[in-house]
Amino acid sequence: MKKMTLATATLLGLFTLAGCSQESADSKTEDAMESAEQTADEMGEAAEAQMNEAGEYISDATITAKVKTALFDNGGLNSANISVETRDGVVYLSGTVSSDVDAETAGQLAAGVEGVEDVENDLVVSENN
Repeated sequence: MKKMTLATATLLGLFTLAGCSQESADSKTEDAMESAEQTADEMGEAAEAQMNEAGEYISDATITAKVKTALFDNGGLNSANISVETRDGVVYLSGTVSSDVDAETAGQLAAGVEGVEDVENDLVVSENN
């Protein structure tokens, strides 16, 4: 067997340490990549949830606008004193109208708008309308 010189033993030790350091670095890099991927997934899910929430809000605003338009376009109905709000697809009508027929008509018009899930008709008949 050949004798190992001090220089050869030192080089062999350095290569072994370098190999261990490389394995450690590779492991840390892999861990960091997995962590970054998980964080990106979580951020993507959060962004998607926010977009869905915003989409619902836009849909409610759109429904409100369409209901107001339907009420205004009905020539026989004075919609000036009717308030319209929409939350989660439910339309809330409040205010005053001149007759029970007008209150019913407003509710029916609101219910006929695309996207309306339900109508809460709290219109009150007032002779001053």
